[in-house]
Amino acid sequence: MKKVVSFALLGSTFAFMLFLAPRAHATKKSKLRWDYVKGQILVKMREGAVQGIEREYLSDQLLPIHTRPELVSSEEQSGPYLVQIDSSLSVEEAVAIAESDPRVEYAEPNYICHPLEMVPNDALFSLEWGLLNTGTDGLGGKAGADISATRAWDITTGSDDVVAAVVDTGTDLGHEDLSANRWINPREIPNNGVDDDGDGLVDDVSGWNFFANNNVLVESASVDNHGTHVAGTIGAAGNNGAGITGVAWHVKLMSVKFIARQSDGQVNGSTSDAIRAINFVSDQRRRGVNVRAINASWSGGKSKALHQAIVDAGAAGIVFVCAAGNGGDDGIGDNIDDPEAAEYPAAWADIPSLISVAALDRSDGLAGFSNFGRATVGVGAPGVSIISTFPGTASLPNGTYAQLSGTSMATPHVTGIVALLAAVNSSLTAEQIVARIVRTAEPILSLSSKVASSGRANAYNAVTNTTAQRGSPAISAISATKKLLTVDGLGFINGSAVIEANGSSLPADVKYDASFALANGSTSELSVKLGKPLMNSLFPIGTPVNVTVFNPTTGERSSAITFVRR
Repeated sequence: MKKVVSFALLGSTFAFMLFLAPRAHATKKSKLRWDYVKGQILVKMREGAVQGIEREYLSDQLLPIHTRPELVSSEEQSGPYLVQIDSSLSVEEAVAIAESDPRVEYAEPNYICHPLEMVPNDALFSLEWGLLNTGTDGLGGKAGADISATRAWDITTGSDDVVAAVVDTGTDLGHEDLSANRWINPREIPNNGVDDDGDGLVDDVSGWNFFANNNVLVESASVDNHGTHVAGTIGAAGNNGAGITGVAWHVKLMSVKFIARQSDGQVNGSTSDAIRAINFVSDQRRRGVNVRAINASWSGGKSKALHQAIVDAGAAGIVFVCAAGNGGDDGIGDNIDDPEAAEYPAAWADIPSLISVAALDRSDGLAGFSNFGRATVGVGAPGVSIISTFPGTASLPNGTYAQLSGTSMATPHVTGIVALLAAVNSSLTAEQIVARIVRTAEPILSLSSKVASSGRANAYNAVTNTTAQRGSPAISAISATKKLLTVDGLGFINGSAVIEANGSSLPADVKYDASFALANGSTSELSVKLGKPLMNSLFPIGTPVNVTVFNPTTGERSSAITFVRR
């Protein structure tokens, strides 16, 4: 039986202020950067500002316009609530009025979460280079520019006891390469029209559709290809003689759909539905389902309510793996450490159970469309021309395959690694799994000082808890101000590195910023304060200068990089 939730505000003044206050009392509205659902806001009340009343009386007692607020999180009677606002108010005005009430902890728009843009290719590659890159496919690949999956498979191919949730569009779990790894709710009897497990959802056998509020997980091939493609990279059945293999051969895939085709024809989802989806996964974890990862290949607005749902999932033991994002309108990747360019949930560096992922090409280059950020992005992973599963159609009912590119495609590589880690060490917490994936990443030059690990996720290193070797010094970038020279790269030894200009050591002490230190004992950034006279003498504007880094401890010297100060 569905549990009735009763709640109320302390009186009805709040509702009156929100919906009936004259416009003159509203604060000046600000332009919101992210898309949001029209006519809706999310409101969270402060602790103690709610007391129980019968839900059927809410309309009359709370909202004079007979609009019923909907509790988004069943765990907290104080909300957040999804509130339908009067058409006479804009979303910005409603948020401002609500926030002016001292009983309101926060109010915010119901942001829209967009699936990160995919760039499909026409041809179907037979080689999953992200799992094993031999560099011999004739497409400019680099041997070893992969996640070392085949080496990890010598240790584990996953476990049927581990569950990964695809919170996205729907997933075609009937696909020939996914059906063997379909999650089945052990407490739900399929298709009997009864809520057997008592979670308020009827026949949630393999997941739930939070957009349509039913158990129909596939709307159409054109809408649900995104979630299906993501799922294949995580856990397409391995060694079955068909199609592809996922990072985890053995894992159970839960489909939690909240992104769908809207009435205007756009394919997106709302923050409130994303919260419901995440809370559903967390609830399944609390009910005994061994779900260890949520894959979130989408972005939305900076929602406090969404932030809390992710924090709660982490507390339940679930790693939240999300895409760093595919740049702005220009399609060029941004540094999301910058608040003006931040993508959410990827930029929430304060959540230790969250890891965001940048996209790499088959030569270990940072994809041009991929966002990055040393404080916000954990690792990189293959994300260009990734082949994976696509939904079935009338002519191909068992499913098909296609190539897509994006940070959406990089993210499930890391989710698959989470599944492998959970299989070999079930005692690891969500925070420990994230920390291990970052610590064991393989440093690569294109990511030096651009993500927290300066590296590509490595499945073998993660499951064996192996830190990558330091390697020889190499320079990726040089920059200068009027007084300061900065060198980024790899293999720089903390406390023992010398910057050289045209073969001569710079006459100043090298500075080491601890925030650039890597797990292998090296640092990815060096700086030296020369002052204006020395800078002008050693690096005259417009003059090419060969810069190298020398490690006296090992006797190793980097290749020279020509730097021209502008």
